[in-house]
Amino acid sequence: MFRLLGFLIGSLTSIFIILLIIGMPTLHLDDEQENQRRYDAAIEKLRMKQQEIESVTGRLTEDVARVAETFGSGADAAGSTGGEEPVGLPAENGATNAGTTPPPAEPPPAPVEPSWYSFWNPFRSEIAAKGFVAQLERVTGIDYRIVKVKSGVYEVAFAYQDDAERGAKLSQISAATGLELPGS
Repeated sequence: MFRLLGFLIGSLTSIFIILLIIGMPTLHLDDEQENQRRYDAAIEKLRMKQQEIESVTGRLTEDVARVAETFGSGADAAGSTGGEEPVGLPAENGATNAGTTPPPAEPPPAPVEPSWYSFWNPFRSEIAAKGFVAQLERVTGIDYRIVKVKSGVYEVAFAYQDDAERGAKLSQISAATGLELPGS
């Protein structure tokens, strides 16, 4: 009983001394103007983000339209300069080619698959590898991938087309991070 009474008296005394030294806190629970100001500021931030997104999507739409137009005009120009005779006109030997169709255009060459180069010691957890990749992407701007070799072994790699590009990316990583990488 005395322990409980001592505990209560000690706690109340401590609270009283803290309030005496620091002062009574002022709580603004019914401050409508402050609440309205914070609400308006949050709404304004959302509007700014929305306008930013709309401007980016507008530029993206314009870029896609420009690329599609360039691609379309490039295909039209390539088709008209193919050296083939128009359909329905007489050929050089006097026969008409009205029943023939032009041969199909050859498909564009398949893009070369990039190679992936693992440049750092394997990580034991995927979370650690993701953190490493996030920091590297922020600092260097290069696209990285996490490759799971087996359970508990995660490697970080970047794509490259040839040895010159691989060396350039290793040098860029080394310069941006200060890490000593082999081959850079």
